[in-house]
Amino acid sequence: MTPIKMIMSISLLLFCFCKQAVANSTQNSDIAGSWKGALSVSGQSVPLLFHIKPDLTATMDSPAQGATDIPVKSVTIEGQSITITIAVAQATFTGVVNSSEGTMEGHWNQGPNKLPLKLEKEKEAVKSVINRPQHPTPPYDYVVEEVTFENHTDNVTLAGTLTLPSSTGEYPAVVLITGSGPQDRDQTFMGHKTFLVIANYLTQRGIAVLRYDDRGFGQSTGRFDIATSADFAKDASAAVDYLSSHKNIAKDSIGLMGHSEGGLIAPITASKNANVDFIVLLAGPGQTGNDISVWQTKSFLQANGLSVEAAAAGSEITRALNQTVMTNTNKNELASELASAHDRTWQSFPDSIKSEIKAIGGGKLSPARIQQLSSNWMKYFLLHNPQVYLKELTIPVLAIHGAKDTQMDMEMNLSKIRAALQEQPHPLTKVEEISGVNHLFQRANSGLMSEYSQIEETMSPEVLDLVGNWVLKASTFRQ
Repeated sequence: MTPIKMIMSISLLLFCFCKQAVANSTQNSDIAGSWKGALSVSGQSVPLLFHIKPDLTATMDSPAQGATDIPVKSVTIEGQSITITIAVAQATFTGVVNSSEGTMEGHWNQGPNKLPLKLEKEKEAVKSVINRPQHPTPPYDYVVEEVTFENHTDNVTLAGTLTLPSSTGEYPAVVLITGSGPQDRDQTFMGHKTFLVIANYLTQRGIAVLRYDDRGFGQSTGRFDIATSADFAKDASAAVDYLSSHKNIAKDSIGLMGHSEGGLIAPITASKNANVDFIVLLAGPGQTGNDISVWQTKSFLQANGLSVEAAAAGSEITRALNQTVMTNTNKNELASELASAHDRTWQSFPDSIKSEIKAIGGGKLSPARIQQLSSNWMKYFLLHNPQVYLKELTIPVLAIHGAKDTQMDMEMNLSKIRAALQEQPHPLTKVEEISGVNHLFQRANSGLMSEYSQIEETMSPEVLDLVGNWVLKASTFRQ
């Protein structure tokens, strides 16, 4: 999964400070320009760059994460105090402007975390440049259609891009399904547009591709915040129905390709829509969401330097919270039940374990985590067992995982996927481990999320070839 989609998911809880505002007021002209600073997170420097216009509209870059042009919701000035709100990251910067020195000094606030941050004004406008050689640029050597289609069940209009090898003939087609968190049609993450690269590659191989903005995001309507994976499956099914009516699509050669949570959504969709002829699962789950969540916590804590014992203890907190969510029957009481479950588990740990967890900001249950755990999506995810849907499939399936995936337990998920697909085996079904690649299927060193943006490659060419060759075979297979 991709459990963290917001910019700057910070695990430390550090002190903050702000200077007192002085009497003179700051003018918009003092603020306009590029402002550069860096957060200290887990001993690593995370640069931030704000671009503020004279009318106080602004964007933010996070170069280390490969993210540029992040929209800033508002820039507010009162005297010499400034507040910058970044809604998509659920974060704010609050500080004091020193016009003579060209600085803003204060703190970055995100969830329960407050980190000191000093921004310095650049003499000239600065723009982050990120090299992504696999990102295609127009003009394209294929047809590009901007399309909309309807999920009539939920009254949602999905907006997307359909790429076709040409404007004549009929072609096999694939619907791309994004991973967790609100995503645009290119699945833009850490500066990589994975779905743009996949669509470009497959279309050049003679395969039509439909990719679309998640409901409530980009140009699609609806509400993302109240939806579950089952709802997203209805959106994917609407995409399949749209392709089934398109004059340039071969009606018996339509497949789904889902990444991460998209690999959970694809089997749900295929089990309910007879127009789905094959599916590709890219780092899709075979375990329950509860098992995935507990494993991710342990893996994340160990990657952040905790001992095996402390990481296991942290994962037990996650397990206790998950169990509370799964068994809760009165949502009005969930917050208090979560707090009790957290405290009971926390008090069972020895002081040495508590000290380790406290050192990275743990030891208490934040309002942000309670809100996340209280969502419709979370309860569905925790209870969902992918094997139920995988066992129903009679169509060909390609399931691949990267051996350096640190967001999903490759061995456990692939083994469960393989076992489920053996219930009704298909001669083209393939379950495979891909050596040397991470959760995004980039050729990687550590496989950690912190490495994603540093890798220029968006997706391994070998993986693209594997997927493209298999889709062409599956789309023409006839029993």
